[in-house]
Amino acid sequence: MKRITIKDVAKEAGVSITTVSHALSGQGVMKQETRDRVAEIAKKMQYMPDWNGRNLKASETGTVGFFTLSIRGYYGILVDAMYEECRKNGYEMEVFITDSGGSLLRMLLSRRVDGAVILHSGFQKKHEKILQDSELPTVFLDREIQTKYISSVVFDSYQTGRRAGEYLFSLGHRRLMLIRGEDIFDGIERQRGFEDFLQEQGYPLEQDYLLNGRFDRWTAYSEMNRFLEKKLPLPDAIFASNDDSAFGCIKALMEAGYSVPEDVSVLGCDDIELSQWYVPALSTIYTHITDQGIAAVKELTGLMQGNRSGKLHLIKGQLIERASCRRAD
Repeated sequence: MKRITIKDVAKEAGVSITTVSHALSGQGVMKQETRDRVAEIAKKMQYMPDWNGRNLKASETGTVGFFTLSIRGYYGILVDAMYEECRKNGYEMEVFITDSGGSLLRMLLSRRVDGAVILHSGFQKKHEKILQDSELPTVFLDREIQTKYISSVVFDSYQTGRRAGEYLFSLGHRRLMLIRGEDIFDGIERQRGFEDFLQEQGYPLEQDYLLNGRFDRWTAYSEMNRFLEKKLPLPDAIFASNDDSAFGCIKALMEAGYSVPEDVSVLGCDDIELSQWYVPALSTIYTHITDQGIAAVKELTGLMQGNRSGKLHLIKGQLIERASCRRAD
């Protein structure tokens, strides 16, 4: 298949090559309707800029971009931490929300930002390869990649899942439940670590005791209610893959007449601010969300300034014991 060039886009749009370049890079002065029309034509033609061409390289913008699917839950904490660190380093920050990995890639290649922090499960391997060729300084928060221009700053979520299993086991609990998260790096790795630990102990996780919480309290609440309707034996303890899903789980249990932790222990993950004020105060694994945001911007700043190559940073969790877990009788 013939590669679409900037000349092809210019011809289709009836404008100059310079106009296409400025429209897609956010540079130059033009009517917004022209910029939007050129961008739409480029998208339909599946045009990908050739960043080896000097004519398309945009000047520095002084802006860092955060690209994600959502800013619900802990993402707000993450965004605040990143923005403060950007400000300290003299950068502005923009947040881009899209559900399409292809759209995300097009925004990255338009060079609207000097560097990018990405937390987006829709950004696929094929997108990663094109991004690497563009040499745009990038930090991923949801996968492990290390190249000259790309770093990763991720939670050690596999060990977090194992630590959850170890802790609940140490309290004497054997019938365990997992409220899993989304199918993204942290959700997948927390589940894998938890299940691996239980398998090694000879207590593999039963399918009926694996609920899909999706990192959301209302989803976890609904899933727990459906479980309770089955009249299966109550688990001794529950590991919720984030604090929000732990709150939803506890609400469902209490409405059904059960007590936490007297009837079942519940362990969360992340240690968001509400965890210590919740009743009962939530035992959880502190994942250092603020530290991740700060580290991501520090790493990205180094990449943008050219004084370092990409690295892999693993952030380990810390167990916080509160009132929602107790030792088995």
